[in-house]
This record gives sequence, structure tokens and C-alpha cells, in this order.
Amino acid sequence: MQLRGIVMSAVLDENPPGSDRIELTLWLQGVGPGKPRRIVVPYDLLLSDPSLDAESVQGHGFEAEVEQDTGGRWVVAAIGFADGRVLRDPG
Repeated sequence: MQLRGIVMSAVLDENPPGSDRIELTLWLQGVGPGKPRRIVVPYDLLLSDPSLDAESVQGHGFEAEVEQDTGGRWVVAAIGFADGRVLRDPG
């Protein structure tokens, strides 16, 4: 699913808790009716751009390709922010 909108807030979380795997959870606005309001940038995608953090994307526009996983979470396959960075799943 293709999404476009604004990142209202973002937080780095360990998933699963107690592990060393960090994910970036984004809460969104302006994505349209019936679309997810929260998406997750997985650990592997975060590794491709170590400078990416929660504070740097908050308030920025974005465009993302997301898929729903078996647990019901919307996981990012590729995302670009208004500052021009584009991250893609290396697989």
C-alpha cells in the first residue's frame, strides 16, 4: 500500500522488548480514510541510514510503501522523507 502524509510523532522502540533490535514507530496524519495511522520502520531498514532518528523526521512529509504483517502491524518496505532521503528494503 502506498502512503503519503506527515509524520506527527516518532519514537524508537525495542522489538521484541529486551532485544537489541530497534524499530522506528511513526504516527501519521493526512494519509486518507481507511489507511493506517501508525507504521513501523524495521531494524534492517534503519541500519541502511544510521543518521535517521525520531527527531529528524517529526513534522516532515513522507511517502512510503507499507505491507501488513501477520501480527497486524504496518511495516515499511520503502520510505522517503521531504528532505530527499529514500530508504529501501535491501532484499
